[in-house]
Amino acid sequence: MGFKSDFLTSKVAIQFYVTIFLLFTLAVLFDKVVMPFYVKGGDIVKVPEVAGLDFEAAKSTLLKANLEPRLGYSRYDERYQLNAVLSQNPQAGEKVKAGRHVYLSVNTKNQPPSPLPDLRGRTLADATLSLERIGLSVGTVTYSVVYKEDEDGIVLSQSVPPNALLKAGTPVSFSIGKMAEEDGEKQSLIPDVTGRSLSEAQKLIVSSGYSLGKVSFRYSVALVPNTIIEQNPKQGEVAPLGKPIDISVVTDDKSKASD
Repeated sequence: MGFKSDFLTSKVAIQFYVTIFLLFTLAVLFDKVVMPFYVKGGDIVKVPEVAGLDFEAAKSTLLKANLEPRLGYSRYDERYQLNAVLSQNPQAGEKVKAGRHVYLSVNTKNQPPSPLPDLRGRTLADATLSLERIGLSVGTVTYSVVYKEDEDGIVLSQSVPPNALLKAGTPVSFSIGKMAEEDGEKQSLIPDVTGRSLSEAQKLIVSSGYSLGKVSFRYSVALVPNTIIEQNPKQGEVAPLGKPIDISVVTDDKSKASD
């Protein structure tokens, strides 16, 4: 008996009783004070799924669940009908207090303005697709004569400058390059090969769509050997593609000089 009496009054026993009392007190406070404060204003409810519903239908669904619908912001999404709910916050399935505000993002009827890309250098078909992707349309298409084969069928200019913000449906007009023709033959501008070496001149002539014609050599000690000093047709003339271009080349070897 003495041992039990000593234990009940010992420091260890007193600490044990105090600990039990504190735990009990905390449990009561949590149950009677903390929890009622947390759920004050209503019960805990589960947020229903309203994304995809019409805004009015979504409001009705949330009100039935004891939640408060609020219009958050509007944005455009072509996949959904006008006034359809695109997203919600809190998300569907979350548990919140009754009366909690649920913010809804709604699809607007107007697509926001889109920046116009730089369509110069593209084909008309490519430019048309680019406009359609951002809700714009092709306006007037005019054609301008060009003398470079790589500009044939290409957008040379556009009626609205790149990066301008345009509303959906705004037309954009184009000027398209069309190769000059005569009697069904495409024409271009003769390139300037004077001052170039023979090999450089030949590459430029071929890459421009022409062919190398007669090559004659002229003797000179004052000019740089192997340099083009004359050509026929002249630079800048319009001629059918494939036409041969005759050139004269400097040589310091009299035996190579043409008569």
